[in-house]
Amino acid sequence: MPVTRRQIVAAIPAAAVAASLPRAPAMAQDGRKVVTFWFAQANSDGQAALRSNLVDAFNASQDKYLLQLEVKGAAVNNLLKVALLAGNGPDIVQTSGPSYLTGIANAGHLLPLDDFAARYKWKERFLPTLLNTGVYGDKLYALPRDYESMHLFYNKQLFSQKGWKVPANRAEFEQVADAALAKGITPFSNGNADWKGVNEWLMTVFFNNVAGPDNVRKALGGELPWTAPPFVEAVELSKAWYNKGYFGKNYFSLTNEQSLLQVVNGKAAMAWNGTWSFGTKSYGMSKPDTAMDVVPIAGLSDRVTEPLLHLACGATLSIAKTSPNAEGAAAVFEFMLSRKFYQDMNRDWPGKWALPVRDLPPDLLQGIGYPLFEKTIVSLHEAFSKGRYGFTTWTFWPNAANVYVMEGIEQVWLNRITAEAFLNRLQTVFSQELKEGKVPPLPPRSA
Repeated sequence: MPVTRRQIVAAIPAAAVAASLPRAPAMAQDGRKVVTFWFAQANSDGQAALRSNLVDAFNASQDKYLLQLEVKGAAVNNLLKVALLAGNGPDIVQTSGPSYLTGIANAGHLLPLDDFAARYKWKERFLPTLLNTGVYGDKLYALPRDYESMHLFYNKQLFSQKGWKVPANRAEFEQVADAALAKGITPFSNGNADWKGVNEWLMTVFFNNVAGPDNVRKALGGELPWTAPPFVEAVELSKAWYNKGYFGKNYFSLTNEQSLLQVVNGKAAMAWNGTWSFGTKSYGMSKPDTAMDVVPIAGLSDRVTEPLLHLACGATLSIAKTSPNAEGAAAVFEFMLSRKFYQDMNRDWPGKWALPVRDLPPDLLQGIGYPLFEKTIVSLHEAFSKGRYGFTTWTFWPNAANVYVMEGIEQVWLNRITAEAFLNRLQTVFSQELKEGKVPPLPPRSA
């Protein structure tokens, strides 16, 4: 059940007292120090992979620490805020990306990782573009758990049967979408019933592929207001497509898994979705060559002339400042950087643990049984290494602005507010966070 604002406020007095008290590390029956880790959402495949490849494998690899993992679900970000404020959160703090990390880091709830990074040579091993998203005030507070991007998932069998070609621009997207509607086929199958963040996935594409990544970067740096014409065009296009029915009749009632299954079975033609969606075998990704293909998303205006990838860190890993077992948490991080863990996790739960580490190149994943995932990770690694990408909301927007994108865009789509009103509010929220230094670090657009 989601934590309410009232519950958070009520917890503050007790939390303030609890946070001042020292914590002793929990001990397992065999004398090992316990390392606690809260995970967000994980389907059955993911939970099995986590237990086998992370928890059991780490615990068997040494005799000093015992890793204990709890899957908390979609409410994990709110639960973390309350627990960290009280000083009794998990040792390992995972967030849903740098946008969610900023508030926790700025509040002083995280332990700087620089000493561990020097010991384990993390700064030399991670791709700097991704590692820098966890740097605040010249200190490293988080490691990137993965790198990911939005892509076009489409049913290649359906495209072949209907004589459609993969869209290379806005006009071609609209041609395919209109043809699909005429046949009773959903053009883009997406659903946010189980994760409201689907809204920001779509807006990441509209902002970058309409306004262009250079304009997005200028806005994130405070050089261009979000009310500028390129962003108005992006929001207006999202509204037009929603109102045309391009995203289907059941956007608010379908889960992400259900929406992708519609593409697999041909009830929908396409989906804008992320590389994390390789992680559920029931999506049809275990044998993707039979129906599906995945490609970068084409530009939606003259500002974007080539298909675009969108730089994202889907989750960050930190250590709580009050953790009594920081050494154990760091040992878990180092275990995650092993080749065996990297290969095993991506074999069993592809897309969720694509570590952006130099000595874990994508070719290590060749032959794991997911050819579409393999080729997609190779393209991401190349684009991100060379600085060719757009900017995702959950990685580069500050937290309040990111939340407003998710909440406010629905009001635009449902014709309750105008695109201009939405962007005016976004600009107000963003400007305040920019002033307060809450915008995540911005990487260059070229290597």
